Amino acid sequence: MGEIIEIHEELECRTFRIGFSVTGEERIVSIDPDKQELFCSQEIRTLRPMACPFLRQDGNNKFVCSVHMSRPELCRQYFCYRILVLDTEKNRIGRVNDASRYFTTSDENLRRLWNQEIAGIPIQKEDDWEEYVEQTLTRAGYLVER
Repeated sequence: MGEIIEIHEELECRTFRIGFSVTGEERIVSIDPDKQELFCSQEIRTLRPMACPFLRQDGNNKFVCSVHMSRPELCRQYFCYRILVLDTEKNRIGRVNDASRYFTTSDENLRRLWNQEIAGIPIQKEDDWEEYVEQTLTRAGYLVER
């Protein structure tokens, strides 16, 4: 979302005018009261340079939207994912929700592959698990975005 949403200016303390590069629309958003301290952290910029300028990582390594209460409609339609699975024509056909191992798909073949080779695999380290998922799905002919 970082290439789509840009901060145009800070209007007042913790209230921003943002713009959407795709549509040219502008909106006003405010940092949620319970996320103001979290918003001050800029670590996300090094971890994920293309992330939305309002995305932050909390103390539990969970990614959160710091303007969730005032987020624009475009953001409300966006689904954060940890892993996105595409078919050979680059259609989105599955995803693993952000900060979880919960998998969603309506593709029966992909569901079957997931259940047989990925679901319940006892890999503890999250990076290793993501790598395993990507390799398994890529071998089966799927495209994977992380």
